[in-house]
Amino acid sequence: MNYFTADLHFSDEATLVTGNRPFKGIKEYDKFMIKQINKTAKKDDTVFVIGDFFDCDSKYNTCYLEASKYIKKIKAKLFLIIGNNEKRIIKHFFNNNYEKFREYCLSLGFVDVQKSLRLDFGGREFYLVHEPKDTKSQFINLFGHIHDGGAYRSYGVNVGVDANHFRLWDEADILYFVYLKEKYMNNDVNINMN
Repeated sequence: MNYFTADLHFSDEATLVTGNRPFKGIKEYDKFMIKQINKTAKKDDTVFVIGDFFDCDSKYNTCYLEASKYIKKIKAKLFLIIGNNEKRIIKHFFNNNYEKFREYCLSLGFVDVQKSLRLDFGGREFYLVHEPKDTKSQFINLFGHIHDGGAYRSYGVNVGVDANHFRLWDEADILYFVYLKEKYMNNDVNINMN
């Protein structure tokens, strides 16, 4: 089974505040999320993290090193689509060398790391990319980056943890949201989905 999530921001205390996440501290959040992922996704499953597994807001923020330790604690296979925070890690700590960062992530236990990915399931075509500005109109987009924006958008589904009460989305969840969006929301003049 494939699962989807985004904006985990492991080991970053500031995200608890800016995201208004209901945890007493970052250790509690990190432990909760690892438990949540392991409860849902099993060893043979793949979790697509659509950006911001890590956090990095400057060259002085090395919390990604602490977050790196969590990869081996997750039972499922992790596939990382890089987000804006991974881009900053690449800039500040890997000399703008994406391949060097990718190799680092693979050595930690990620099964793959890509900038974006096209994926088919349920007879539909999906495009996985972190930032909504990079979505593609010919696909149903799965993205993150918008922490407080809800799940629905005219261009796809926000799979970030803040939009789904800190649970993973599976393929059936995604297909159901696409069904609701196409059957009801696209035709409701009272809903602005942008």
